[in-house]
Order: sequence, then C-alpha cells, then structure tokens
Amino acid sequence: MSVQLLPAAPAATTTAKAGKGHLNQVDLVRVLTFASVIAVHVITYTNDGASVTAYGTLTLLHFTRSVFFFLTGFVLVYTYRRRPLAPGNFWRRRMSLVGIPYLVWTGFYFGIIQQVGMPALPVGEFLDYLWGCIYKGIGWYHLYFLLVSLQFYILFPFVLAALKATVRHHKKILIGSAVLQLGISLAETYLPAPSDGDSLLGQLWGNQGTLVVSYQFFLIAGCIAAFHYEAFQAWITAHSRLIWWGLGLSAAFALTWYGVNLAYGHTPGDATGVLQPEMLPWYAFVVLALYLVGSRWASRQATGSRWQRIVAAASQRSFGVFLVHPAMLWVFLNEFDMWFPNHLDQGLPLTLSAYVFAVVTSLIFVEIVIRTPLAKVLIGRARIPFGKPVKAAAKPEPQPAAA
Repeated sequence: MSVQLLPAAPAATTTAKAGKGHLNQVDLVRVLTFASVIAVHVITYTNDGASVTAYGTLTLLHFTRSVFFFLTGFVLVYTYRRRPLAPGNFWRRRMSLVGIPYLVWTGFYFGIIQQVGMPALPVGEFLDYLWGCIYKGIGWYHLYFLLVSLQFYILFPFVLAALKATVRHHKKILIGSAVLQLGISLAETYLPAPSDGDSLLGQLWGNQGTLVVSYQFFLIAGCIAAFHYEAFQAWITAHSRLIWWGLGLSAAFALTWYGVNLAYGHTPGDATGVLQPEMLPWYAFVVLALYLVGSRWASRQATGSRWQRIVAAASQRSFGVFLVHPAMLWVFLNEFDMWFPNHLDQGLPLTLSAYVFAVVTSLIFVEIVIRTPLAKVLIGRARIPFGKPVKAAAKPEPQPAAA
C-alpha cells in the first residue's frame, strides 16, 4: 500500500486531457476546496460561538489549508520537474503575481479595520500597525495564506534542487517530514507559550499560523507527489477503497476528538483548533480523496468539454474570489443585517444566504476585474479581453493553490 517512488516518466494522459500537461483534476480540486474555505468563513461569522453543530462542521472543513498547500507544492514541482528553474526569474514572477495583490489587499482590509473597528491613530502608529499587518499576515483573517505562499516561493528553488539531488531518498524525506509535522503540531497545541511574548521565540509562537514551517508536511508531500506524478497517479487510482475507508475513519476520529475536547470543558471554537495533531489523519485523507475525485472526473472529460471549460474558468478566477470574498461577507453582515435581526440566532437561513451572497458578488467582482488592466494588480491574473471565450489552459500554471 505504499507509493512506489520512481524517476519521472512521460506524462500520463488520462487526467491531463488537454494534451500539453495541464492537470484538469487540479482545477476541480481547487474549485471544491475554495467552495469549502468560503463555507468555513461564512459558518464562522454567521453562527454563535457556542454552537456545537456549527463548529463540529468546521472541524471537518478545516482541511482547506492542507489541501491548498499540498496543491502549491504539487503544481510548482509538476511545472518545473523537467525543466531548469532560474531562481531570479521565478522569484520576480511569483512576488509580482502574489506579492503585489498581497500588499494591495492588506492595505484595503487594513483600511476597513481602521474605518469601522478602531479610533483614528497618529500617523506613526498607523504605519507601525500597517507594517505589522503586512509582515505577520494579519491584515485580514485569510491573508496568512498569501504570506505562507510567499515564504514557500522563496524556498522553492532550493526545495526543487534538493528533491532532484535526493531522488532515492524521497520516502525517507516524506516520513521525516510527517514526523516533524506531528512534533510541530504537538508543540503548537500542547506546550505553553513562551513567557516573553516579545522575544523571537514568542513572536514565532504567536504567529505560528502564518509560518511556512507549520504546514511543511503538506507542501513537501505535494512536491514529492508531483515529482513522481505517474507513480502517485497510479497509486491513487489503485487504492480508492483504502482512501475512502481512511477518509471515513479519520472523519469519525476527528469528530470524536472534537467531542472529547467539549467533554473536557473546551468551547466549541477551542475544540476545533486547526493545528491540532489529532486532525492530521483527516487532513491527509481529504487531500487524497479530493485528488481521487478530481482524477476520476478529469478522466471522464473530453478535451474542451463544457464542464472542463467551466471548471477551468472557475479555477482561473478562484484566487480573486479568495481575496475578495471576506469583504463581500463583511458587506452582507453589516449592510443587510436588517434581513436577519438577532442574526446569530437565525442559523441555516442566514448561513446559506451569506454564502450565496459572498460567492455571487465575489464572482461578479472578479469577472469585471479580470477584464481590466488591474487584473494582475488585484487578482494576480493576466487580463482577459472582453468577448474572449474561456479555453482550458494548455499547460499548468505555477499559480497559488488557492487560486
């Protein structure tokens, strides 16, 4: 039941229907994960913090970070595994397509915080606080992903070189990374925080969710899976029953652990901590299951089919949706609250309404922006001229996995 890691072979065609290396299954996985991450944010902000049901649902939805980072490593290595990588060019492109939107959206969300949540600050304090939002990835609750991605982009040329130099040891590297991830998660969850929060260790501890090391296993796993793409694809196809059983059992364990935390007096929010080591099996099996679903879907799609084009278009716009949807959710909860008096008591109707509003308005925003000169600045995508039909990509783009 182990994945046989082999040197890269000619690309399989069953899931790369575009014929030039584009992985259609990745598009679907990206879209499904995005639907889930929006659900995480909507459920969080439309339900009472004491809701056992809502946070039990969030327990299972918190896989999104792991899938995002797996795809980040996967797409990058699949793109560069057979061609040379010029670090300077790579860094300039990545910092431009992700770094600039990160700065722009940090400033935008910081402006919202300043307008509605804080008194006016002196210029010096304002700039200090803005800088803190930038380097800590806390301009808004979702921007940590871009900061972690930027950290990995800096490391990626070295990671790729190391993978190429250690082909025969990838199993050992993967196992070592898993053990390290378990240790990191145990420490972040159960060790007391440093007493001096201003020290270097205290700063690292306080910002653990925005550090690349907190997600290193899923990044490395994605890199190794893509490096041995053909073997990984064959293993996924041959072990679907194992994946589904693992998914079911790990889900049961995750929910049981959530119940144990509740029994020990934790609030629902604390009981569903994202970085808990007990959640790692669930995250790992969700990654495999979503990739399996994407692979089966892609293998059944004719090249250029309607659904392939729809999913490709959704995938292309997903980074922009990721960036703007919290603003749309904020608008809904602050401007349309008259629809839901005592809104945290409204439950499912509020959650569904907020979800639909956030998705639809975000897609409208992105559809407009992607056809303007601001496309690269705001959503890290090349401009699409008005009237141009959407086509499936001819080759994989090393874009953010959340995109």
